Amino acid sequence: MTVICEECGKVYHIDPDKLSQYKGKSVRVRCGECGHVTQISKLIEAAEEPVDDFAAADVPDMPSFEPEEEEIEEEIEERSERISAGIRSSGWLGLRGKMMILFLVLPILLMAVSGYFSQQQLNKLADEITEESTALILQEGKEKLMQKSRDVALQAEIYLRAHPDLVKEDFFYDPDFSGIGVQGVGQSGYTCVIQQPEPDKGQNWTIWAHPNPNIIGIDDIDMIRKALGPYFEHFWNVITGSQGMKEAEGFYRWKDPDGKIREKYMAIAPIQIEGKPFLLMSTAYIDEFTNKTENLKKRAQKLSVDTRNLNLGILIGAIVLIGLIVIIYGYRLSRNIQYLTEAADRISVGDLEAEIDVHSKDEIGNLADAISRMQDSLRFSIERLRRRR
Repeated sequence: MTVICEECGKVYHIDPDKLSQYKGKSVRVRCGECGHVTQISKLIEAAEEPVDDFAAADVPDMPSFEPEEEEIEEEIEERSERISAGIRSSGWLGLRGKMMILFLVLPILLMAVSGYFSQQQLNKLADEITEESTALILQEGKEKLMQKSRDVALQAEIYLRAHPDLVKEDFFYDPDFSGIGVQGVGQSGYTCVIQQPEPDKGQNWTIWAHPNPNIIGIDDIDMIRKALGPYFEHFWNVITGSQGMKEAEGFYRWKDPDGKIREKYMAIAPIQIEGKPFLLMSTAYIDEFTNKTENLKKRAQKLSVDTRNLNLGILIGAIVLIGLIVIIYGYRLSRNIQYLTEAADRISVGDLEAEIDVHSKDEIGNLADAISRMQDSLRFSIERLRRRR
């Protein structure tokens, strides 16, 4: 137990066991320096009989207690170490840990979640734009192919009406009609003249004007079936849809000479001449229409990746910057609080000369000033009591 003399301010360390030998709720002790008597309250057992509160002061051989400076210093150091250890042991549960969570972890987590969903929305928007653009361009290409078939069919009809003696076997070899019936479409597409089947004449689907002269007059549909394999059905569905001299259109897959399978689009329009079962077909590869949108899609994907990398860079930069700020400021703040805690603890055990050296213009500085004023007030109070005695 530590006792401070109200007269001279001397600090005494009293063993509580020495006080327990005296009866009463309080004990009076005399300062060995100035002779001032100080009353000390103490605990008594419930079974103890009530006695006069000042009985112990009447004991003639009441010993005075001399100051034990070494023990006081040891207690000051011990309590300061306990306070310091308590602060240090708090770890991430202390002030610095809470600052890291509130000002670093949570903001970064929110930024990461926001960036993730923003990136997802950007990817979705890019996909929707490219898909809709592809669909629009593809629809425009289909309409152009169908219109091309109609226009060329009308030109062929006009020419055949003007040349009634031109037979189908000469369609390809007549330069004027071949120039009408065989025209280029896009980069690799073309138009051609075909004849729908005439079973009563033993005539199958036959090509009479085509860019490839080797297939002129060939009506072997089995050859095409073997060439296309599992993709023949799509081709067959489109071409048979024109039976009865009707318009037909649709997608199918075609095998190039290099063996590569590519998707094409076919549009068929009838050549309106009575008794002449001729059709005008235009066809082109789909990727010729969608190349521009594919480039747009690649650019959108690249932009999305660049945006993601930029967001990641900003996020990492924010983590580093905010982390440094929180660590540095949190260290300074907790260090000042720890210093003031240790100073207050030293004052609490009677070290009224403890130095308080905190230079801060915020609430921590105000707290340091308040503790310093409290220290001065205690010192002045002891001085006033000493003069009064």
